Amino acid sequence: MLPSLNTRATVSTLAAAAVLAAGCTGPTVNLGEATPRRYRFSDTHPVIELGAEASDNPTLTGDLLEIFFTSNRDNISTDIWSARRASPADMFGPVTLVSEASSPSFETSSAISSDGLTLWFGSDRPGGLGGLDIWVTQRPTRDAPWSVPVDLVALNSPAFDLPRPLGLHDLVMPLSSERESTMVYWTYFSARAPESGAFGAVSRIRELSFLDQSTVDAFLTDDGLTLFYSSSPPEGAGDLFVAWRRTTSDPFALSVPLDDLNTPTHAERDPWLSPDGQTFFFTSDRGGLLQIYQASVTRQ
Repeated sequence: MLPSLNTRATVSTLAAAAVLAAGCTGPTVNLGEATPRRYRFSDTHPVIELGAEASDNPTLTGDLLEIFFTSNRDNISTDIWSARRASPADMFGPVTLVSEASSPSFETSSAISSDGLTLWFGSDRPGGLGGLDIWVTQRPTRDAPWSVPVDLVALNSPAFDLPRPLGLHDLVMPLSSERESTMVYWTYFSARAPESGAFGAVSRIRELSFLDQSTVDAFLTDDGLTLFYSSSPPEGAGDLFVAWRRTTSDPFALSVPLDDLNTPTHAERDPWLSPDGQTFFFTSDRGGLLQIYQASVTRQ
């Protein structure tokens, strides 16, 4: 566990209830529960068909039929890989390289859109603005080739920037960045215009920004009210957390660790929750290497 994060990020029960019950005075988009039900996880196991090689950053299409992740399994460079299956109950088929998005440079943080037609990822390939930039590639259908990746200048900075899948009805991208801190990552949001898809200004989630803890790998639910993320000290293993807010205009509060999934000495990262809220993917190095794990979800 991370005592310093719990001290700062987890508000007291009374304070959290006051924040969540107060709501906001301006316009709201969604209204959540005054006392959110806690997530519980069971049947946690590695997704063995994806292999024992080091893999991270799992994200899936909304139908759970395609998974995208990063891995250095070819012992050449860290690239983007994917696998398919016929139904969510089946095992994934053969793992294949997403060659159009991969390069001799370092690729990380693959983030697939719900419809499977847009893939965001981080890369230090030539042509970017900083150490790691957010790039995007698209395809017209799920069986078509991917387009030539384009640098998303509106989201990038001279520092390290990493994408995550869109939340809030596919209108908000959470991203991790070192643009305001050289020691840790902080989480930012960028909203895009529905009519054009263009991303707007990048704004930091200040209530989850700490000088001695990274807040990364954020996953925002479709209603925009729940944020899963990983937090860790600059040199140390990360744990998974979840935070809530009463409306999309409120700050996040009541941040709690996912104790069903976290381990005392190993890293847990890269949360991803299925659209129906019943299946959770994440990565952990509890087996020696970062691998992709899956768990069943209930709410209490």
